[in-house]
Order: sequence, then C-alpha cells, then structure tokens
Amino acid sequence: MNKYLALELRRNRLHPYHTAVLLCTVTMLAFQYFMAVIPLLDPADPDAGMFSTYEFLIDLNHLLSMACFSILGAVMGARFIVEEYSGKRAILLFSYPVPRKTILCTKLWLVFLYPVISMLLCGIAADGIFFLTESIFPLCGDVLTPGTVLWSLFSLLGHSMLAGMLGLLALWIGFRRKSISVTIVAAVILASLVCQIASAVFFFRPALFILAGAAFFCGTAAVKDMICRVENMEI
Repeated sequence: MNKYLALELRRNRLHPYHTAVLLCTVTMLAFQYFMAVIPLLDPADPDAGMFSTYEFLIDLNHLLSMACFSILGAVMGARFIVEEYSGKRAILLFSYPVPRKTILCTKLWLVFLYPVISMLLCGIAADGIFFLTESIFPLCGDVLTPGTVLWSLFSLLGHSMLAGMLGLLALWIGFRRKSISVTIVAAVILASLVCQIASAVFFFRPALFILAGAAFFCGTAAVKDMICRVENMEI
C-alpha cells in the first residue's frame, strides 16, 4: 500500500492543497487572536464573557478548522476519485495491472489522511504560537494551565479525525451521483450540520468523541459501498 500511495502522490499535484493548508493556518491563527480580543473591545457585552476562556476559544477554532479541512478533503476526493472514475478515465484506471480495490483504497487513504494530518499540523502550529504569545502577553482573561494545553491536543485530534471522515462521507455522496459539484455541496452541508450539533453541546466534551465515533461508523460503511461499486463497475 505504501508503494501505491507514493505513486499516487507523484501522480497528483498537491501544491495547490499545500497552499490552501498554509492559508488555513494563517487564517485560523488570526481568527483565534480576534476572538481573544473581543472581551477587550466590548467588556460590557454579556456574550463577550464566553470568549474570555481558553476552552471556548480552542473548541470554536478547532470546530471551524474542521469544517474547512473536511471541505478540503471533499475537494481532493472530487478531483482524485469522482472525476477519475467518471467516463473514459475509468477505462484507463481499470487497464492497470493492479486490483481495482487496491487503486481505490490508495486514493481513499490519500483523501482521508491529507486533511487529517494537515489539520493536525495546522492546529499544532496555530495553537503553539497562540499559547506562546499568551504566556508572554496574555489577551485572554483565563489562566493557561497544562490541562488546557492537553485538552487542546485531544480536541485537535478529535476534530481532525472528524474532518477526514466528513470528507469521505461527502465523497461517497458525490461518487454515487458521479458529480464533483454534489461532492462539494455535500461537504458544506455536512460540515454545517456537524458544526450546529457540536455548538449545541459545546461544553459537553464527550460530544466531540461521540460525533467522531458516529462519523467513523458511517465513513467505514461509505468506503465499503464505494469499493463494492468499483468492483462491480462495468466498462
């Protein structure tokens, strides 16, 4: 599998996606500082108190990052899978002396791992810079503790896995319809829906891992369905 994954990386240009990840990192870091400054701009606003805790800032930032990277994964899936398994391109794929399942699984691993790993690196960089500056020139009224930093790592891991799974679910929807636009629209809708659910139970930490578990179950079923469809696809 590693050999096929390396070939897939050489075959597809990932530079545009690297640029998108860099822009997401800068944007999320700037957004985190902006949220931390809100209580200082309008201390009288009762809702501003939520932005004075590190837990709220971290979870909100990771939630928005999850939405961005799930859409990024769906875009990659639309380009690497939906487009290539549509029309005459599928004939070329099926002509390779490699099992159909192996080719598809390699592409699926790429579509899943890239947003997950990218979000982890992006989040570690953004949170690291934010926590470093907060330890020197604090903007937030909360106290930065080792427990806060540890929770940020768990939160980042959970949201990253959720982003990868949502990308696969959106890909599955687009794959069934053989449509790139349906894939991207499905990613936006799924990300918005999960953000609404997660924000409703924002201070209930187990909700993140419940959502990730549910997404893992649905994503696994979606992958199995796509493999079955490719195995039975006629050319």
